[in-house]
Amino acid sequence: MNNTFTPPHAVSQNTAAALTGRSVRTWQRRVEQGLVERLGEGRTLVPYAALVPELAVPIAPADLPLLVRADQGDAAAQAQVGALLALAVLQAAPRGQADLADSGTSAGVAAARYFLEQAAQQGEADAMHWLGLLHAGGLCGDDAGEALALMWLARASAHGHALAREQLAALLPR
Repeated sequence: MNNTFTPPHAVSQNTAAALTGRSVRTWQRRVEQGLVERLGEGRTLVPYAALVPELAVPIAPADLPLLVRADQGDAAAQAQVGALLALAVLQAAPRGQADLADSGTSAGVAAARYFLEQAAQQGEADAMHWLGLLHAGGLCGDDAGEALALMWLARASAHGHALAREQLAALLPR
C-alpha cells in the first residue's frame, strides 16, 4: 500500500483508460488542457466524476472505495472490481453474440480483464477463475479462448479455488 494522499474517488490515468476504453494519452491530454481536474500528489489522478459519462460498465457509488483500493494495487480489491465488471458484462452480453463490438460489451470485457489480470498476477485465485469464465464464454475475442479458459481454471484450481477445482475435475477423465 502506498502512503501518498489519494483524493476520494480519484483513480490513475491507467485505470481511467481501462474503465472508459479511452487511451492513457487521451486522459493525459484532457488533464493538460484543463478539461479534467488534476488531483493527487506525485501522480496525476482523475476524478471519478470525469469518468462517469464514458464508463464501459457503470460502477455503483458504494463500490467506489473498492475501486480506489484496486487502483492502488490491492489484489483482493482488483479481483472484486474485476468480478463486478465481468458479472455486469456476462449479464449484458447477448446469448450467442459473436461480435462483441456490435454488442457493446467489448469495452466492458477489457475493463474486467484489466483488473482480473492484475489480481491474477498477484496470485488471486478468484480472479483466475473469472478470467477462465470470460474466456470460456467466448467474451475475450481470441482464437485460443477454450485453451485459455482451461489454463485459467487450472491455475485457479492450483491456487486452491474450490469451484475451479470441481469444474476442472468434471472436464478431466478419471
